[in-house]
Amino acid sequence: MNTQHRIYALKNLPPEVVAVTFAKCSRSPETFDQIAAELTAEKSAAFNKKWAVNYGHGSVAEHAFMNIAIENVSLMAVECLQSNRLGSYTEKSSRYQIYNRERIYVPNILNNDPELKQAYLATIHQLFDVYEKSIEPIKGAIEKLYPNRAGDPEAVWQAKIKSKWIDVCRFLLPNAVLANLGMSVNARTMEYAITKLLSHPLEEARHLGADLKRVALEITPTLVKFADPNEAYILNEQYLRGKAWSLAQDLKAPEFTGDNKLSVELVDYDADGEDKILAGLIYKYEPISFNAALAKVRSLPFAEKETMFRTVLEKLRNIYDKPPREFEYPYYTFDVLLDQGAYYDLKRNRIMTQTPQLLSGEYGYYTPRLFSQVGLGADYTNAMDRAHQTAKLIAKKYPYEAQYITTKATARRFVMKMNLREAFYFVGLRSRQGGHFMYRRVAQMVYDQIARVHPMVAKYIMVDKS
Repeated sequence: MNTQHRIYALKNLPPEVVAVTFAKCSRSPETFDQIAAELTAEKSAAFNKKWAVNYGHGSVAEHAFMNIAIENVSLMAVECLQSNRLGSYTEKSSRYQIYNRERIYVPNILNNDPELKQAYLATIHQLFDVYEKSIEPIKGAIEKLYPNRAGDPEAVWQAKIKSKWIDVCRFLLPNAVLANLGMSVNARTMEYAITKLLSHPLEEARHLGADLKRVALEITPTLVKFADPNEAYILNEQYLRGKAWSLAQDLKAPEFTGDNKLSVELVDYDADGEDKILAGLIYKYEPISFNAALAKVRSLPFAEKETMFRTVLEKLRNIYDKPPREFEYPYYTFDVLLDQGAYYDLKRNRIMTQTPQLLSGEYGYYTPRLFSQVGLGADYTNAMDRAHQTAKLIAKKYPYEAQYITTKATARRFVMKMNLREAFYFVGLRSRQGGHFMYRRVAQMVYDQIARVHPMVAKYIMVDKS
């Protein structure tokens, strides 16, 4: 019997063959390369159909990986796709690229109403008129705010400040602009993503789901074959939207927020979170019950608890050094109001639960001060007011499609629930210099809220308040 330690790559094998090769090791004594040598695409398809599809062993599909290029889909469709948090995504950045008014999505459903379609297109053009008009003045203002004091070559300096002026101009971009993204995902996650997209109220999302299924079938012919619209998802969306409307009729309507009101409210947290972390760390190393460990921690003096946290956390060098897994015990739930552009970036922090509201314009929009400083304040306000008026007009018939004409400046409200371990990373990543100024402030406010309720541990979160 060969007991030699071996680690090697399985090369040049179709994804479904890889999936079956790994799946067969549970019952076969042969090595992986021996198993793979005996397989064909046909044998692999038959195995996947029997075990992954018929018997529901979905973990088999997790070994079949695919890389998909997606081009010319709207930001709204990208948001739908990226709600599948187990995929990996990289997309065109609105912080580093200038957008073009010709690359816009127009919902087909507006063809049923020529007046609404005309209002939609006219609003798009007004937003882009101001967007294009603002680029040089905003860029010039940023150059004055961030002069080249280090004496860098012109190209280097311009590269350093480019995101700063694009960050301001991008507030005018509607959510109808088209983007490109790359998606890396296993077949199990892809099947669920396709099912969700095919069941989505937005026609564009459904078309995206159909296209993804067509391409995925070329790579994994068996494992995504039965990804179809899910009646439960469709009916639940319809029921809950109607139920929410009926229950909210006697609740206070949202106040118009005016300019630049950003809100992060801690609405729920685990009051015993710090004690539970320490209890978990003790429990891990001794044969005792969790309740016994928790009772012991609660009896400890404050100074001893502080010492334990300091000893564990002061060794972390940067945000990529992770606290122990037990820091996932405490959870924090935040009700957040910020601009859609910042939300669009923050949604990529996926080790959390996010519940966003539809983009409606009900909360107003944000106005960077630089627009007024360069003489474009009225142009900006007129374009943004028109976008929200058009969105509300379209929403009377098509509430989901109305989101396309809202902008990155539109105030978006969402619930964000994360554990403390994720908060270490989220705050450290999103508060640091170089990030967009709006989500930096959100990260700083999240830190402030955690520090208020759990000061012992919060002091070790690497927040950048510069």
